[in-house]
Amino acid sequence: MRVANITNTRFYNKQQNLNLQSGLYSKESYHSNNNNYNYIKDINFKGKLNLKRYNPAYRFCLKLFQRSQIASRRRFSPPINGMKGILKEINIPLKNRKSIVAYDINPNNTDKYIVFFHGTSQNISNCQKIYKEFLNAKYAVLAPEYSGFGKNKNRMADEYTLEDDIMGTIKYLKKKKIKPENIGIVGHSLGGYAATRTAEEIPQAKFLILISPVNSLSYEIPNIVNNRKFKIPKIFQFIYKHYPKILNPLERIFKTEERINGTKVPLYIIHSANDNLIPVKSSKALALKSKSLRNLTIPDSGGHRLDETKLNAIKEILSKI
Repeated sequence: MRVANITNTRFYNKQQNLNLQSGLYSKESYHSNNNNYNYIKDINFKGKLNLKRYNPAYRFCLKLFQRSQIASRRRFSPPINGMKGILKEINIPLKNRKSIVAYDINPNNTDKYIVFFHGTSQNISNCQKIYKEFLNAKYAVLAPEYSGFGKNKNRMADEYTLEDDIMGTIKYLKKKKIKPENIGIVGHSLGGYAATRTAEEIPQAKFLILISPVNSLSYEIPNIVNNRKFKIPKIFQFIYKHYPKILNPLERIFKTEERINGTKVPLYIIHSANDNLIPVKSSKALALKSKSLRNLTIPDSGGHRLDETKLNAIKEILSKI
């Protein structure tokens, strides 16, 4: 296997002058309670207005989100070398629904786990290369598949399902009696939000790694509008160009930046400079907000994918933890 060259990768840490630029966001405190949690406001497409009825930005974002779920149901990957026979598929019970599919990969019967949250348009079968890196670092892997994604196709995801998935995953680890200090949390793309949310509920976790993480929907929309991969309706392009404030109600949807500010778990971020889906400035803004940042790694190449460069960066992080 070709080893990616990461000599051009730029590394930053909290002690250095990051020289980063971040957008201006409103800051609101949020207090999490492990025993009696409320549904997070971020995953609420309606916001303060009935956006479903009046706001074309809502319809556009919902359509993209639903499209990613449908795509994830068609893209299943067979076991790769080293993973055959150890991909144990389980069901994680949920509080408000029956269950979601997940992988519990623990061939060495260890009590150290990495929880991995996949990105949009993906399912748990698509991320086996990163599972191998976790196993090589002597961790077991718990990889939940979101409601509405992959094999969980009984319903479309909505503003409550992701929270249920996260809480069900945490409860599953507690039932296995996995100590918080033996848990690492990793998320890619949309999974970066889920990973950060999980870190809020497990403040004693060993580490949190975000890979090309989403910041908030309103933060990413400008990049999506200018991306040729998406067929943006002309009416949305016109409205966005002339009335950009229409996106304001989307500000708090999947807002990782708001969550990261209160996360105490040691944080590592990996984000390619040439990511055309989620801009690297998104992660730079997160780095500025975090009080527990250990490293921000910015490879020059790799785009949004979980490519060899990012896998090597993860390997290096895990070797030093």
